[in-house]
Amino acid sequence: MARSSGDVVWWTKRISALARSGRAAEAVAEFSRMDAAPNALTLASVLPACAKLRNLILGRAIHGFWLRRGGGPGANPILDNAVLDVYAKCGALRSARSLFDGMPDRDVFSWTAMVWGLARSESPQDAVAMFRAMLSDGEDAPPNEATIVSVLHAVASTGSLACGKALHSYALKRGLGGEQVVGNALIDAYAKCGEARLAFEVFDQLPDKEDLVSWATVMRAMAVDGRCREALQLFSLMLRRGVRPDGTVFLALLYACCHVGLVDQALNILGAMRRVYGIKPWTAHYTCVLDACGRAGHHEGAAEIFRRMPMYMGRDQQVLGAYCSHASSGKANGVSNERFWERFVDGTVDAGGGTYALMSKSLADAGRWDDACAVRETMAARRIEKTAACTWIEA
Repeated sequence: MARSSGDVVWWTKRISALARSGRAAEAVAEFSRMDAAPNALTLASVLPACAKLRNLILGRAIHGFWLRRGGGPGANPILDNAVLDVYAKCGALRSARSLFDGMPDRDVFSWTAMVWGLARSESPQDAVAMFRAMLSDGEDAPPNEATIVSVLHAVASTGSLACGKALHSYALKRGLGGEQVVGNALIDAYAKCGEARLAFEVFDQLPDKEDLVSWATVMRAMAVDGRCREALQLFSLMLRRGVRPDGTVFLALLYACCHVGLVDQALNILGAMRRVYGIKPWTAHYTCVLDACGRAGHHEGAAEIFRRMPMYMGRDQQVLGAYCSHASSGKANGVSNERFWERFVDGTVDAGGGTYALMSKSLADAGRWDDACAVRETMAARRIEKTAACTWIEA
């Protein structure tokens, strides 16, 4: 498409088309090459790309440029919402709240952006409080399915079953309970609140049984509740319906096997992923199988799987933690009898405090006190601390 130098309309259309097609990086690159002064529409077109890329620096720069042009809160609600979305998705919640509080008119997008940002921060209770403030603000900006999904994410983080049930009831009253994305969020929230039965009831009422997210989420719910048999039955039902599984579904199945120590079943599933369905296992799949082997006391099998993991995957904290914990309990032929521990001392392994502690314990159990102390000294030198775990569910 031909253009003349300084044609802001051409640039705006170009940037908007790239952003809408999901080519966020290209949209930002085009914005940086503009030879014309951007207008409000140009800025509103590139800001969603900034949000997708989590580019807070450019988002702030665009906001500052708009303010210098006299665009204060309320001057352009669409642009205000776009800036708010960038702040929320980049975790700049103070900036988001400051902008939100200064907006004279807030629509459902404004409220949802704030709920979404708070739900994914370390203050999910604030997301629930924001949602309640939205309801009390009146019917000018009623919540939509995106709002419900965002606050359900916060409920899943807090484990508040009462709040989850209240949101479920509200969604049904508003006619949003049948939305697939809302149903999936409800399944996840109920599962994390310890209510696998309610999670399955929501799944059973979903109109679309072809959605892989729904299948994976309800299988995960059964796995968390220790219902491995039900998870495997759901997998069989999914196959009978002609739905082809993906890596997320297999991860849920392996997680279920891991919880009850079904090592043979886990190994069969891992093998079937590539052999039958052509799906390359992820690092998380290997972690679950390692854990299943360890729980069943198959320490030799865990060591063999660890050695056979593709090198391109690397060994992250979860893999190392699963391997070291069960090698420690096995004592023989585990990490204590390998030179693997030296990688913890020389810093080539990037692991968390829990994994370092397990490695030290494994060496101590094998009588390798000097090596165990060396691992502990490395922890202290690198200022690596073991974080205490905690779990809670609100009634």
